Amino acid sequence: VHSHVDVYDFKSNKWVEKFDTPKEMANSHLGIATDGRYIYIISGQKGTQCRGPTASAFVLDTKTKKWSSLPPLPFPR
Repeated sequence: VHSHVDVYDFKSNKWVEKFDTPKEMANSHLGIATDGRYIYIISGQKGTQCRGPTASAFVLDTKTKKWSSLPPLPFPR
C-alpha cells in the first residue's frame, strides 16, 4: 500500500513521475482510468486490511499535477 501514483511513459519505456495521493483516497482495489491527461481514481478500500469499500472519486490533472475530488458514487463499491 502506497500513498502515491507512479506514471509510466510508454514512449520512453520508463517510470517518469510520482504524484502523492489525497489522504482521503482509498489505498487498494481502486478503479483507475485515463484519457491521456487525466487519471481517474474511483472507489476502492481504505487501510492495509481492506476495511470496507468507499464511494469516493478523484481526478489527477497530469499537466497541473493537482488532484480534485469528484462527486461520490451513489454506493460504496
